[in-house]
Amino acid sequence: MYESFYGMREKTFNLSPDHEYFYMSKGHEDAYTHLEYAINENKGFAVITGEIGSGKTTLINYFLYKTKLDFQIGLINNTNIPASQFLKAVCNELEIDSNYEDKIGLMDSFQNYLLKQYSEKNRVILIIDEAQNLSPKIMEEIRMMSNLESEKNHLMQIVLFGQPELRAKLQRMDLKQFAQRVSVHFHLKGLEKDEVQHYIRYRLKVGGTRNVNLFNDDAVDLIYLHSNGIPRIINIICDTALVYGYADSMKVITKDVIEEVIKERDQSGIFDEFANNQPILTVKDRQRKHGLEKSNHELQMFVEKIAFLENTINNIKKEIQYLKNIHNKRDRIIFDLFKMLEDSIKSRAHLLKMVDRILNEKHDKLGKHNEKDSQNIAILRN
Repeated sequence: MYESFYGMREKTFNLSPDHEYFYMSKGHEDAYTHLEYAINENKGFAVITGEIGSGKTTLINYFLYKTKLDFQIGLINNTNIPASQFLKAVCNELEIDSNYEDKIGLMDSFQNYLLKQYSEKNRVILIIDEAQNLSPKIMEEIRMMSNLESEKNHLMQIVLFGQPELRAKLQRMDLKQFAQRVSVHFHLKGLEKDEVQHYIRYRLKVGGTRNVNLFNDDAVDLIYLHSNGIPRIINIICDTALVYGYADSMKVITKDVIEEVIKERDQSGIFDEFANNQPILTVKDRQRKHGLEKSNHELQMFVEKIAFLENTINNIKKEIQYLKNIHNKRDRIIFDLFKMLEDSIKSRAHLLKMVDRILNEKHDKLGKHNEKDSQNIAILRN
């Protein structure tokens, strides 16, 4: 519709998770690094969570496109299935024979496959998208599958991608054993303000647009303010704005166009923020809300820093008390040693006095003594 007007090969802001349009923001780079680390180090369980529309599925597709390692990869997208069918779905995805009436036969087939791949030095990775929808029973199935290990290595790695609800689910007491298996975790947030502009320009460039500055700075600022940096919402706003711009033959998308797009979509109740009869926010209200959210975030960081400092102080106090106890213990030992030495010297002096008194009494009794007796007495006194 507007592609030829703006010199595009295709619609730049489609919502499909196309790896060619994957923008490597700081957050996405960190998420990819965690994912790559988990895979390369054979960490068993990894969990990547993120806000709705933050680009988790696109990250999966980018990883599958980019990886050059010889992996046997199974990708599960449909997580709204009964627990009794989950293992069968995994077997079908990995092209394992699943024609078994009972679960025991299916599990044996699955385990034999993993052992065969391990003997041939092939890695097996199971990626589960939309994992927040997994039932506790399926989570337990996955945990049991992870028990299939060799003496030193995991026979299969499992990576869960899901919305923030997945993190809350992993905190349940009945999933404590599952959560303890997770060795790598990362939470993907929205783009930063400067990244939103780079993201829009990047997609325009990939789409073949001649003018990557198609959205002016004020328009980009408003897009960031409304989207909170979530790529899916950015795509929706930009795509609709291009339709409006094409209708009015505008070569540059301005703030006024974005305001019109937001106003119409707000009134339609499409965005969650305005569902359930929530009041429509003006641009100023939205700015105040964004400022409040930013302040709350900074306050939370400040609280966490205080908690960290308090913990550090407590640790220092414990260390000082420990050193003090050691010092007191050492002083007590030294004191006891000197006391023992003092008692020993007093005992020796008392003994010498007794010997001297006995010798004097003997001397007085005899009245006189020869030279040999004198020598013996002198030796005893010394």
